[in-house]
Amino acid sequence: MTPAEPAAPTPGPATAPRGPAPDHGRRRAPSLRGQLIGWLVAPLALLLLAGLAISYGVALRSTTNAYDSELLDPALALAQHIEVEDGRVRLDLSPVAQDVLRIDSYDRIYFAVSGPRGELAAGDPEMPAPPRIVPPGHRMFYDGRVNGQTVRIAALFVPQAEGPVVIQVAETMIKRNRLTREILLAEMVPDVLIAVAALLLAWFGITRGLAPLARLRSELALRSASDLSPLAASQPPREVEPLVLTLNGLLRELRGAIEAQQRFTANAAHQLRTPLAGLQTHVELALRQDAPPEMQHALRQLHGATTRLTHLANQLLALARAEPGGHRPDTQRTLDLRTLAQDAAGLWVPRAIAHDLDLGFDLESATLHGDPRLLRDLLDMLIENAIDYTPSGGHITVVTRSVAGGCVLRVEDDGPGIAPSERERVFQRFYRLPGAAGEGSGLGLAIAREIVNLHAGRITIDEGPGGRGTTVQVWLPARVDSAG
Repeated sequence: MTPAEPAAPTPGPATAPRGPAPDHGRRRAPSLRGQLIGWLVAPLALLLLAGLAISYGVALRSTTNAYDSELLDPALALAQHIEVEDGRVRLDLSPVAQDVLRIDSYDRIYFAVSGPRGELAAGDPEMPAPPRIVPPGHRMFYDGRVNGQTVRIAALFVPQAEGPVVIQVAETMIKRNRLTREILLAEMVPDVLIAVAALLLAWFGITRGLAPLARLRSELALRSASDLSPLAASQPPREVEPLVLTLNGLLRELRGAIEAQQRFTANAAHQLRTPLAGLQTHVELALRQDAPPEMQHALRQLHGATTRLTHLANQLLALARAEPGGHRPDTQRTLDLRTLAQDAAGLWVPRAIAHDLDLGFDLESATLHGDPRLLRDLLDMLIENAIDYTPSGGHITVVTRSVAGGCVLRVEDDGPGIAPSERERVFQRFYRLPGAAGEGSGLGLAIAREIVNLHAGRITIDEGPGGRGTTVQVWLPARVDSAG
């Protein structure tokens, strides 16, 4: 029989690259790269601010010295026109010449000439007095305010017989402030560019320095659960080497523990199989003998229990092979799922007929690289599971298909089906559906998932054809680079 085929799944990787599970209730751990950059940015910002402060001081001093020298020239010129008659100070300069003195392209110019007793001889009466008196023939510079404006003032003390005459020339700060800003900007732009370049170089250097950690993380993230081989980090930095050695030691111990557990399981199952086979043979011989009905009933119960125990031992062996580390990579080869399914038909068709089931095969060539023994176990588990839980008169179909990037194996039946809420739980070990028929141990689908995971595939459970029964669908990649 060939029931309607549901759409094949979109091929893709079995699982996304693993990483730490998101924990929205936990504060996110800080980034090592961010911390390193932060530790560099803070001192660099302080150095930049300190450099700007020094540059501002240098610019302000250079501007002040330059314009103070220039501001002293009008005062010296006015000193040439000072006359003292009868103890009175007079400025021998025409109003036109005084107006020429005040001309400037950017700033306002003020001046004042005061006599020995502080009397104003000429100029602007708003000119603030010098903060202190200096010896005649000397000069001083100070800041003040004239007509509400901040000005820079040059005071020249001209010696006279009656006492020094004070000549003051003031100008506003427009030129000075502009030149200070220009000098500061000329100093600041290279400093900022150097700081930005330093941060970029630091980011590049830190990224390169953390590259071994990124490669280590990528190698771990891309590994399957079965790959417990040592990390192959070539010549890691001295700071990373202890981490690699510790991880390799942990992987080695974990691999040893898993191998010991698998050896115990496999040995126990092997040791059980021989006496169980003998016990089952003796029970079958005893059943052929004439015996009282009570004895026949007890022997049939013993035969059933022995059969179940033998089946469980075989499943434990299959589980030991399917678990991570339970198989060797050299057992993998290129094979065809169709051939495996055809080989399985000889074993399962008679059993299906004995259960009054129609077991059909709809097979197409589906080539992949895998472990033939494990894949045969997978096929046997799925067919056996369908036979055990499909009522008499039911139909089971095994389907193989080749799809882009891999192949698909489906086992469909029209049995009672599995509720959506139970479809994930049935993959748990020793879990059986409440009220389910049959005498399974609850290991079949768990072993099937282990085998699928070892081949980097995906297994899902859906409704059967026509919305009735169950479809177990397996997607397997055509090739797995590292099966562990």
